[in-house]
Amino acid sequence: MKKVVYSLIFGLLILGGIAYFLYGFATAENRVKSVCVQIKPGMSISELNAFGIKHGLNPPTGKGSGITFMVEAKTYGRYGCKVLLESGSVKNAEYSFVD
Repeated sequence: MKKVVYSLIFGLLILGGIAYFLYGFATAENRVKSVCVQIKPGMSISELNAFGIKHGLNPPTGKGSGITFMVEAKTYGRYGCKVLLESGSVKNAEYSFVD
């Protein structure tokens, strides 16, 4: 009897983990698009870094100018924001999907 209960609990934990993983991918596009829209031109790199931490995105990799991709760790980098930095601040940001 104990073996059946443990097997049932283990099975439910596995199913719960799979459901959590699939839910993250199923809702990623809308979730990340809404986050990218919140990145405003003029934000400094430090503000962008704090914003990324708050929303589950990796920190910007650009040093001050150029394009950086802030991707969501939850989706293993498939969904994120393409951010154009110019002179240490955001010039433009848009949703990015890597297939």
